[in-house]
Amino acid sequence: MMSKADYSQPGSTGYEINRDLTWMDPANRPLRVVTIGTGISGILMAYQMQKQCANVEHVLYEKNADVGGTWLENRYPMAGCDVPSHAYTYPFAPNPDWPRYFSYAPDIWGYLDRVCKVFDLRRYMVFHTEVVGCYWNEDRGEWTVRLRQHTGGSEPREFEDHCHVLIHATGVFNNPQWPQIPGLHDRFQGRVIHTARWPDDYQESQWKNDRVAVIGSGASSIQTVPGMQPTAKHLDVFVRTGVWFGVLAGNTGSQTKEYTPTERDEFRRNPAALVAHAKAIEDQVNGTWGAFYTGSKGQAMASAFFRQRTANLIKDEQLREGLDPSFAFGCRRITPGDPYMEAIQKENVNVHFTPVVSCTEKGVVGGDGVECQVDTVVCATGFDASYLPRFPIVGRDGVDLREKWKECPNSYLGLAVPEMPNFFTFIGPTWPIQNGSVIGPLQAVSNYVVQWIQKAQNENLRSWAPRQDRTDQFNDHVQEWVKHTVWKDECRSWYKNNETGRVNAIWPGSSLHYQQVIDQPRYEDFDIRSFHQNPWACLGMGWTTQDRKGPKEADVSPHLGLQEIDPKWYEEVGGNPRILQEQLEGREAAIALHSSKGSKSWSAMAAKWTPVVLLGWALVRFT
Repeated sequence: MMSKADYSQPGSTGYEINRDLTWMDPANRPLRVVTIGTGISGILMAYQMQKQCANVEHVLYEKNADVGGTWLENRYPMAGCDVPSHAYTYPFAPNPDWPRYFSYAPDIWGYLDRVCKVFDLRRYMVFHTEVVGCYWNEDRGEWTVRLRQHTGGSEPREFEDHCHVLIHATGVFNNPQWPQIPGLHDRFQGRVIHTARWPDDYQESQWKNDRVAVIGSGASSIQTVPGMQPTAKHLDVFVRTGVWFGVLAGNTGSQTKEYTPTERDEFRRNPAALVAHAKAIEDQVNGTWGAFYTGSKGQAMASAFFRQRTANLIKDEQLREGLDPSFAFGCRRITPGDPYMEAIQKENVNVHFTPVVSCTEKGVVGGDGVECQVDTVVCATGFDASYLPRFPIVGRDGVDLREKWKECPNSYLGLAVPEMPNFFTFIGPTWPIQNGSVIGPLQAVSNYVVQWIQKAQNENLRSWAPRQDRTDQFNDHVQEWVKHTVWKDECRSWYKNNETGRVNAIWPGSSLHYQQVIDQPRYEDFDIRSFHQNPWACLGMGWTTQDRKGPKEADVSPHLGLQEIDPKWYEEVGGNPRILQEQLEGREAAIALHSSKGSKSWSAMAAKWTPVVLLGWALVRFT
């Protein structure tokens, strides 16, 4: 016979309810969040947390002396963004003061600095502090973050921090990749420079008397060469791979365009014009997506157009043939290159279509056996884009992310990783780095992170991590999708593992596609664990924040509103849909439907009933 349950005594079953909990109230649980890096992603995360999260302590650790990430570190000649300035701007902070269509690194850093000052974001940041390791504690549901702070003039201070959520925002353009050339560092007697670590003491006054070798044909080379050519004694440029020189956002002939004071004043006075200009650029950037599918009309048109454009700008047939890519348009990153194409045709520049295979005491030797005597070697060879973190990130059951990603960097939607609980990354593997807008996806990731933080607070979550099977299935889809695109072609690119040919970097869709896919987390893809044995404990005693405040301070009837009225019904009952629309747009008062005798009578009736309603509320609230 079944024993009779006790349905009257609270806690008689051993399960007790926290009477102080309020549904969807951040006050339920404080959280600490650590973000690694204060580049464009870290700054965005600081802003989003400031605006959208309550009861969250957020700290950002930065190894450098200030914000900016790649835009602080990369100061080689003409270093800049290959995305138009107004498309590389936070939506909450459009910038009327961009000096040129493609801005240089100091301009971009100045913009990021200004954003941090306006919103006081540096108060969350700790500089001169590098992360040396991150370790997950399952019992506490926390990350232990080990740090080393360089205070200058003394031994580094090592200490630990703890956080419930760890955000990796170091980016992919911060670990220089040096070419493996025999003799480069131990035999060559001249100066050796990597574009990502350009020394302050090597500027125009120094290189004007130098013979310089520039190694590489990627974005940093394409910017450095025209930056040095006008004043350098001689340049030897070594190109191993052909290049697609692109034109972004209808920018034909305007890669050095500067915005006039009149244009900037108009942007400042007229925010609609500023946004319209940014959208016009962004629309064209996002509109190129169809060109990346093999055999598509867009691919054929783009290939023909840019080949012809390059032919028009490079008159020398040998140069044209050497730079002509043997792979599809888009397989490598498309780069605006008008100044580069002009520079390599000058008398003080020689282009060698061969890799550098060794260095002598006085110069470099190409694959053709020819030695070029030079004073300086500039390695414009990009970054280590393997996605392997530069320090241990050890998650559940001792899994080290560096080992997990050593052979194959599989992420969940480019932002999370199985066995790495409460961990997010910006610009991870399989992220829309070449799929259109970059800022839009960055903002989408930050909003995604905020949603998880709010869920963790409301439901008192211990941990969450994407399931391995769902992650594997996602990556299976990605690799099958790649076979339909230009990225399957054989080309040397940081988008792929150049040994295996596997594409690691590209999202399987457009930039807009990515933003829509991650707009709402797919919680069913996650292993979610609560601190409480009963995951429904978060319901508390049934109070919402609106219930706690009452009708004088909160909307306790949110299901009623102008936005809920169907215009067709409103017209049927004798109303004017135009008036409804005007009120929805805020052109008239939103309290009553229309200022008429009828509405006044309804107001009077509402006033008549209010004391009774409030009395009833008080009885319910304080019982």
